[in-house]
Amino acid sequence: MKDKINKRYKYGLFAGWFGVITNFILGILKIIIGIMSNSISIIADSLNNITDSLSSVLTIVGFNLSIKEPTKNHPYGYARYEYICGFIISLSMMLMGFMFLKESIVKIFDDSLLIISVGTYIVLIIAIIVKFIQMKIYIDCSIKINSNTLKTNAIDTRNDIISSFGILLSMIIMNVFNINIDGYIGVVISIFTIYSSIKMIKEVLGPIVGLMPDEERVNEIKEKLLSYDFVEGIHDLIIHNYGVNNDFVTVHVEIDSKMYDITSHNLVDNIENDFKKEGIHLTIHLDPVIIGDAIIDELKKRVEKEIKSMDEDLDIHDFRVIKGDYTSLLFDCVVPYDKQYTKEYIIKRLSKKMNTKKNKYYFIIEIDRPFS
Repeated sequence: MKDKINKRYKYGLFAGWFGVITNFILGILKIIIGIMSNSISIIADSLNNITDSLSSVLTIVGFNLSIKEPTKNHPYGYARYEYICGFIISLSMMLMGFMFLKESIVKIFDDSLLIISVGTYIVLIIAIIVKFIQMKIYIDCSIKINSNTLKTNAIDTRNDIISSFGILLSMIIMNVFNINIDGYIGVVISIFTIYSSIKMIKEVLGPIVGLMPDEERVNEIKEKLLSYDFVEGIHDLIIHNYGVNNDFVTVHVEIDSKMYDITSHNLVDNIENDFKKEGIHLTIHLDPVIIGDAIIDELKKRVEKEIKSMDEDLDIHDFRVIKGDYTSLLFDCVVPYDKQYTKEYIIKRLSKKMNTKKNKYYFIIEIDRPFS
């Protein structure tokens, strides 16, 4: 686990410092050439590069903070700082886009002369090449360490490539046809930047607010749990993420009621320790279930069949049978968030389908929601 954290830190630091140095150099070059050519689009793009350099500083700060050990006040660690830095980077992109938009609109009504030289083309071509290398590094590093912040940087860099290419194309058109479309190009690029930054803000805020866990991650945990011989089934799997490689998981594990003793608790301790080695803080609640009872198994199949006939997306767990004057059937019914079934409605449907003069069933159910 420590090796993973060190690897993450090293990749994050490398990508961050590469971004700081290259963006700062590109920003200075574009400011010089923008002033010389009197181009608002190049000047605005240079400020964008300076902002990117500051964003890379934030990336470094984020990775430095995220590897801090948990403390008394922050027992879940500091890994979410990486998400916060990603949000700040996205927000700065959006603000830069609005500033760029305002200046570009002003430029449309400004007929001052543009001075396009060979140096203008050379700086823009260099910027595109450097930014492409930058994007490749961000993408490669983000894949290797699954970093949301570096993914955000990669998208930002892609936008910069499009901006620089658009500016280069506009310079060629203006030079060949002797027309000034500098402001119009600036408007198009700034709108694209604002749109991309809003999408990125939504993406990086998701893990902070709380997202449905990744399906692949859920399946990995389920498969590992079900691989233990004495585990009959699982339900109520809840995953709280506090940053990459920092999951806190709770789950209900069904075991044969015949083995519900101190031995089963020892086995559960072993499972929790196995998961901890992989950076997953697992807490298991044991649910003893009766295995091999023909009557209970048959009743459960009938209830499942009726529930599925009502809606394929519904599911049940924690099924129990209590016999008396009426046979009571107790279970939780899992209802997706986009469905509006009430327990009264489900009980009414089941009673109508399963109750006869000979067999009377009393249904006690709880509505559950899927957390994974």
